[in-house]
Parts: sequence; structure tokens; C-alpha cells
Amino acid sequence: MEIDYIALFVADVARSLIFYRDVLGFRFEKPPKPDSAEGYSGKLKIGIYDRDWLPKLFGDRGNQHISGNPFLLSMSVADLDLVYQQICEVLVDIPTTIIAPPQIMPWGQKILFLNDPDDNIIEIVEADH
Repeated sequence: MEIDYIALFVADVARSLIFYRDVLGFRFEKPPKPDSAEGYSGKLKIGIYDRDWLPKLFGDRGNQHISGNPFLLSMSVADLDLVYQQICEVLVDIPTTIIAPPQIMPWGQKILFLNDPDDNIIEIVEADH
């Protein structure tokens, strides 16, 4: 078994589409709809859906309060410093937060942490060469 699809339920599809497409470089080949967009990160398919979808999918259970940072999306890149520089240049007009700039963690990986517009945690790791 392997993961082939991730669905994010967000407060503003257009804002999240800009973040995932323009900041992180995900590919969105089909035009987005007002309440959803589907694209790719490599071979992994990702869906961005308005939170109004939750009750449609899960009935009354979909009305539960969403809070905190329930999700961490991790990606790897060859040159984290270059990616960090590119992200900082694009972030001027996009509401997000750099949690921690690239740093070497105690276990030796170089990692950048930031939030998406819905405060989900994004981790970008420099791939081992």
C-alpha cells in the first residue's frame, strides 16, 4: 500500500492554490473550480477543497471543528538554500509564516519549516546527495 492522493480542506481555495502552485511549485494542469483544485507534486496527486466539502463527504461528522496544526506535509529538494531564497521572494504578497529558516537539525538533516495559509506545517528537507 502507498499514498497516492492527499486532500487538504482549506478556508480559501484560491489563496491555497496560489501558495501550493506559486510558492511550492505544484503542478495544476486543470483549471481550478471555485471550491476545489487538483494538482501534482511529482507523482503524488493533491486536492485542495473548500471546507464546505467536509459535510458533503462525512455527513454530520464533517461539521466537527477544525483547529490547530493537524497536518504536516514534507517535501525534499536538492538545494534548500536556493529554494528558501525563491520562497522568500514569492512570499511578499502571500499570507504565510516561516516557522524556522533552513537549519541543520541535531540528526544532521537540513530543514525549513513554514506554514501554509491555513497554518498547516510544511517541512522542506534538503535531500542527501
